[in-house]
Formats: sequence, structure tokens, C-alpha cells
Amino acid sequence: MTGVKMALVCLGALVLQLTVFVDVRFGSAAPELLALVAILAARVVGPDRGAVMAFLAGLLWDVYLPTPLGLAAVSFALCAYAIGSMESGMFHDTRFQAVLLAGVGTAAMVCIYALLGAVVGQDNLLTDDLIGIALRAAAANSGLAVLVDPIVRWAVTESEQVDRAAAAG
Repeated sequence: MTGVKMALVCLGALVLQLTVFVDVRFGSAAPELLALVAILAARVVGPDRGAVMAFLAGLLWDVYLPTPLGLAAVSFALCAYAIGSMESGMFHDTRFQAVLLAGVGTAAMVCIYALLGAVVGQDNLLTDDLIGIALRAAAANSGLAVLVDPIVRWAVTESEQVDRAAAAG
């Protein structure tokens, strides 16, 4: 059931990204909704499952991007793994951590995406304003994290609680 709910959340994020947020810009940067979903999922489920979920979300986003297939998927997975690993060492699960990790993860994802793009011949992704774009996208995703975090938590945790109860009973 978790997979179905996460797929619905990713599809919803994709539709919002392609409709509402196609025209919403912060300078020259747009919110990265699928990256946000991937980062927040990894924060809850940990690095391994989070990286898989992030890879699939990135692959979904890759279909609509003019860059090589898999570039966003690998970037999302790397960032989600790092975020999931960082989160496992934190003591408290707070809204502030969701906002902070969404920002850090988004900035890292944008930079990794551009760097990996350059490796595969997409030199146009490495711009003079890359850091500025990463910071603006991070700020946008940090603001949206407060709204998106409860939705992602619903998608990845409810059935796990049912599974634990069934295993214990």
C-alpha cells in the first residue's frame, strides 16, 4: 500500500510541477517538487528505501526533462541517500529539520544534477548562476516542505504501522 500512496504523491507532485509551478519562479529557479518529495521520503524511511523512492521519482521527472534519461533519477537518489543517512543521526523529528533538510537536499540535488549533466555532455547546466539557482530552489522547497512533509509522511508510514501491529500480534 505504501508504494501506491507514494506513487500517487509523486504523480500529484508531477502534475503540480507541470501545471502550477511551470510559471512560478524565484529569480530563474522553480521549486523542485519531485526532489522535495524524494528528500522528505528519505528523511522518514532512511537512506536505502529513500534512495529507491527518490530514484523512481527522479525517473518520473526525467521523462519530461530535455536531459539524458536517468540524470535526475541518479541525482535524486544520491541526495536522498545522503539525507536519509543524516536524518538517522538526528535526535528529534521536528518541522525545522524538515525545512532545513529540504533546503540542503534541494541545493545539493541541483548542483549534483548540473555536475553529472556536465559529465554526460550537458555543459549548459553549469552556469555562472548555478549556486544562486540552487539557493533559490532550496528556499522555495524549504517553504513548501511545511505543506508537503505531512503528505509524504502519510504516504510512507501508515501501512508500516499496520505491518508492525500485525507482526507484533
